[in-house]
Amino acid sequence: MANIKKTSPQPKAKTKKKAAPDEFERARARLDKKIRDRDMATHWAHFWNVCPKCGGDMFEQQSMETRFDVCRKCHGVYIDQAEVALALKHLDPVKWLKALLRKAKKPTIKRG
Repeated sequence: MANIKKTSPQPKAKTKKKAAPDEFERARARLDKKIRDRDMATHWAHFWNVCPKCGGDMFEQQSMETRFDVCRKCHGVYIDQAEVALALKHLDPVKWLKALLRKAKKPTIKRG
């Protein structure tokens, strides 16, 4: 009798399962959105604090519970439409504008 050696089947190499095409497309869409959001955030960060009139640096001020931006170069005051509507509805417009203009002349230094 011949010696017959039984060999066990060789283990199959582990292969990564391919993701379903729709799963890949969803992951691709999520990544694309993340990249677009990041690019948009960095794009707007560059222009956010720049004066539209002279290109100077802007700083944020607050007067009578209203937030607004002031240019360091030309001292232009830029107020959000919603802030103006809120102030006109609840505050005395003359006092509000005078306080806003006084505050716009010099930047408030925030110490962190």
